[in-house]
Amino acid sequence: MKRAITRILLGIFIAIGLFVGLVVIPYFGNIVMAWDRAEAIETAITWGGLAEIPEPANITSVGTRGNMFTRGFMVEFELEPNEIDEWIKNSKRLKDANYNQEEGVITYKIYPGEERAFGGTVTINKKERKVFINMSWS
Repeated sequence: MKRAITRILLGIFIAIGLFVGLVVIPYFGNIVMAWDRAEAIETAITWGGLAEIPEPANITSVGTRGNMFTRGFMVEFELEPNEIDEWIKNSKRLKDANYNQEEGVITYKIYPGEERAFGGTVTINKKERKVFINMSWS
């Protein structure tokens, strides 16, 4: 009897641990799991009306933020300055977007975003060869 109760309790703790580890933490902890990485990148690009990230780019980080009512995606990548210019030219929403330029850093404002997204920003630092996409849906 004691052994059966121990096994039942162990099963319950394992089930709770799996639920927390596979559902709660990734969804509410704003962590991008390896299997969600490509989807997070695609969502940020789609919401921003941006061109696909070029093949030679080095994607350095992918992140999320938000809760059950709002969601945001951040993607940072490195690319050569001439390839950044080409990417800007191929991104339909960056062509006519408002932007600020300060000390070599250009920040494009994309409001509203595509597909009913709230919008966001694309920050480009050509000197450091970095592009940071920050898009939200609310």
